[in-house]
Formats: sequence, C-alpha cells, structure tokens
Amino acid sequence: MSASIAIVDGGSFVLPYDYQWVKALAARGTRVAFYGSDTRYNGTFLAAMAQLPNVEVHRRAVSGTVSPRWKGVLAYIALLARLAWRSRRHDMVNLQFSVLWPLELPLWWWLRRKLVFTVHNAVPHGHAGLRHRPTQWIASLARSLLFVSEATREDFMRRYGERFRAKSQLLPHGLLPVAPQAAAAAYTSRGAPEALVFWSTVKPYKGVELFAELARSPRLAGLSLEIYGAWDRGLLALQRELAALGVKVHDGYLDDARLAQLLSRNVVFLLPYRDASQSGALYALLNHGCRFICADAGDLGGFMRRFGLDGLLLRERSAAAVADCVAYLHSHDEEVMQSLQRAQQALRWDRLMDEHAGWW
Repeated sequence: MSASIAIVDGGSFVLPYDYQWVKALAARGTRVAFYGSDTRYNGTFLAAMAQLPNVEVHRRAVSGTVSPRWKGVLAYIALLARLAWRSRRHDMVNLQFSVLWPLELPLWWWLRRKLVFTVHNAVPHGHAGLRHRPTQWIASLARSLLFVSEATREDFMRRYGERFRAKSQLLPHGLLPVAPQAAAAAYTSRGAPEALVFWSTVKPYKGVELFAELARSPRLAGLSLEIYGAWDRGLLALQRELAALGVKVHDGYLDDARLAQLLSRNVVFLLPYRDASQSGALYALLNHGCRFICADAGDLGGFMRRFGLDGLLLRERSAAAVADCVAYLHSHDEEVMQSLQRAQQALRWDRLMDEHAGWW
C-alpha cells in the first residue's frame, strides 16, 4: 500500500509552494491529504490541488483574508479536530506553517512520532530575538525537520543549536509557477531592459526603500522604476515618497492576467531584501524565464553563487551596485541566460524529488 501523508498549512500561507509539493508527492504514488484554508488569493491552487490524483483537500475559512479573527480561530479548531480524527490514516504529518501554537502544541505532541516540520524561516519575519520559542518547541517535538534551503538550515542551527542537525533533511525549494497550469518558460536574450521592477508583498525586510536612491541615480536614468504588490500599512509614508520621486507603485495583488503580462515584459526584477531565508518570488521569476538581481541575503546569495550568477548579486545595497549589475547583465547577456536556464532545469520538482528521495 502506498504511503499516506498529511500536509498542513492551516492558513494557506504558501499555497503555490503547497501545490507543487503535493503534486510532486502524488506523482510518486503517495496518497496526500491537504489541510488548509480558503483564501481570497491563490484560490485556483486549492481547486487544482483537489483535481490531482491521490489527493484530497480539507479546507476551512481560517485565513484572515476570508474570515474575521474569531471565526478563523473556530475554523482552525475544526480543521485540527479533523486532522486528529483522521490521523491514524496518515503515516506522516507534515506541518508547513504554524497558525496558533497554543491550539496546536497538544496535537503536535500527540502526533510527534509522525510529525515532520518544514522550516521555511528560522524565526518569523520581523522577530527581533535570536530564538522564537514556539518554533523551537515544535522543532523539538517533530521526528524530523525538513529545510527548504541550506541557508535556512544553517541559520536554524546557529539560533537553536547543533542538536537539531541529526534529524534535519534538506529538500531545496523548487520552481514556483504563479498559476497551477503555468509551465516553465525558456530563457531567451531580450536586450536592454525597459524597467527595474520589484514584485512581491512589500514588507519592511524586503528593502524597497532602495528605490528612492535608484530614482535619484543618473546611471539609471531612462529605466522605469516599478513596484507591484500589497504594501504593509506601516510603509505608506515610504510609498508616498517613492511615488513623488516618479516610481510607479501598484499597491495590491495582480490578477492572473496582469501578473502574466508583467512576467512576460522585457524588465529586470530587483530583490533588494535586507533579511530573508529564501524568496518564493525568486523561484517564481525563475520558472517564468525572468531576469533578476538580488541582494546578498540568505538563500538569495546562495542561489546566485551556486549557479554562477555572482555578477547579478549586489555587492552592497546601493544604486551604484544596482547599476553595476545592470551593466553586467548587458555585457554578459548570453552567459547569464545559459546560467539561469541551468538553474531552472536543476530546480524542477521531479528532479529534486529524485535527488532527495530518502528525505523521509
């Protein structure tokens, strides 16, 4: 009989990743039950997941995008109760993200012999302390830890101690299409870009304040500067400043059609993160044949070095460094395209699953 795995992302925080993970497992004959939330965004991934062979989807209105907090808590209790009721059917329970740890810990303790905790971040974004106690408690209960990047694993060991390494496994982040049906787009030479673009949710750690310096840089004159994504409410003053400097700002999520249009344009995407474990945006851009420049933060730096893309890695967070990367892209266009194409092939989910077949 094939193995049965429960994948738990109670708030559907990383649905595009969940979908690729579930799809890769199901393709290998594993029976998968996904426990997640309805969501205002990325709902197409839930619908597509439910159509996969060997997959069943259990969903409640947990996410704050579809429910007020008190209803979301009740919905999460119902989701956890369903998981507990059905837990004997599952050989493994894979937790992607914690939603409300006081509710979860008794269940994770009960399921500790089956629990595999996927660590996307050593601590939550914006957490000021060295350690995040609920993350440490869940990691201690889990029989195994699954890391999506080597950078995240090393950061985790630095924060929580080497005792966790013995039960750690690495399954690198794979390609991340922005729609379930989207295939990988081949890399082609495009010539000089028309714009420098940031695309992702706009949060303090993502470093978009760099666009103010870019707007004042004579070396980047002639390049449109554009930011697409839902903004953190604490950054609205920065949003107004950037708009006044001529940066094109779209505050909100792009629908599938507008996002596909953006990803097909002749632009260079900029990921100026100040702090990051890994970026889902990077793996989406890679899937869609886009060119990008990265700050040297976490997995972003590791990815660029691994695939010989050091010339597109910011030596510092400055307009001069960005201009140097744009110049490098212009003078090494064919070489960059070949490196990105190799990276795209290396990070197909089927290849990653074959290379890390012994992860559980």
